[in-house]
Amino acid sequence: MLVIGLTGGIGTGKTEVAHVLRELGALVIEADKVAHLSYEPGTAAHSAVARRFGNGVLDDSGVIDRDRLGKVVFSDSGLRRELEAIVWPAARNWITARLLEEEKRGSNIVVIEVPKLFESGWDELVDIVWTVEAPEGEISRRVGQRSRLSESDTNARIAAQFTRQERVARADSVIENDATFEVLRTRTSKLWESLS
Repeated sequence: MLVIGLTGGIGTGKTEVAHVLRELGALVIEADKVAHLSYEPGTAAHSAVARRFGNGVLDDSGVIDRDRLGKVVFSDSGLRRELEAIVWPAARNWITARLLEEEKRGSNIVVIEVPKLFESGWDELVDIVWTVEAPEGEISRRVGQRSRLSESDTNARIAAQFTRQERVARADSVIENDATFEVLRTRTSKLWESLS
């Protein structure tokens, strides 16, 4: 089974590439969604987050409010690393178990979409790495539209990730997202076809 790590900075277009890969028949696991499972009440990670960051990061029903938590951890790199130390191991365990399941099932290719693939050390779980990259100005525009984050919040999230140069240096392939969605689809499809 071939495991592809799909990464890229915030606002580069990873989600769009993952969508295209699904259309092409890939099984895609989104690490962010897996990490959000660990925020569910009753999980060990939920308890650890609530203990460490306080009830202020919980909504009225006791669920972790990711916006509130984000405001806390992205303003302090030490706190962000503490959160990652809670959430990343839980998510990694889930993904490792899922990869074993898929191997038993006979899946040929699995894509794991992980924004911080290198930072988390999850690149050791994959066989090849594809990074999605985009022009700086385009990233700010996309993030502003999609997440309604302020410019300083966007910059804090960008600063928390590897730079484009660091990702490109460590990736096996780069998917440039600097044109239309159709161009992105074509580039992604060609890369997918090159696997066979």
